[in-house]
Amino acid sequence: MEDDAQAFIENLEKRHEAPITWRTYATWYGNNKEIMREFGVFLYRVRNTLYFEDFERTPSMFGISLKPKKKKEPFSKYEGSFAVDEVATTRPIPKAIAYKVSQGTVSVDRVRQATSLDRLFRQMVEMVVLKNGTVHFFELMDRKQFIKELEAISKED
Repeated sequence: MEDDAQAFIENLEKRHEAPITWRTYATWYGNNKEIMREFGVFLYRVRNTLYFEDFERTPSMFGISLKPKKKKEPFSKYEGSFAVDEVATTRPIPKAIAYKVSQGTVSVDRVRQATSLDRLFRQMVEMVVLKNGTVHFFELMDRKQFIKELEAISKED
């Protein structure tokens, strides 16, 4: 498994013609274009750009593949990227609100600031708003590290 991961990273670096300098996994992803990935995306940095992509996931338990009860939709890979200088704002919001925006039932301009109670009792995701109006939601394992990475990239420019 480790060899597969290393080969994957090397392939990405070859594709982007530069090393990956930071990477993490977002356990949930959504955007304001009605795209959601329940099992997350791989998020990584090459130069001053953040890239993300999802993977086909086969349900398993203890390494044994499970047969889905329902007929499964065919997998459709989703990839995206944005340069850090395209970021207008970023802030934490409740995942439930991000889910509604991703479904198209709530508009981005109606997303309120997260309260202290939200941060204590609700799952939070990072809302990244780009200057062109695109919004990405990442459920990050380490929000502080993500913010540090954005700041570091901004200082390099």
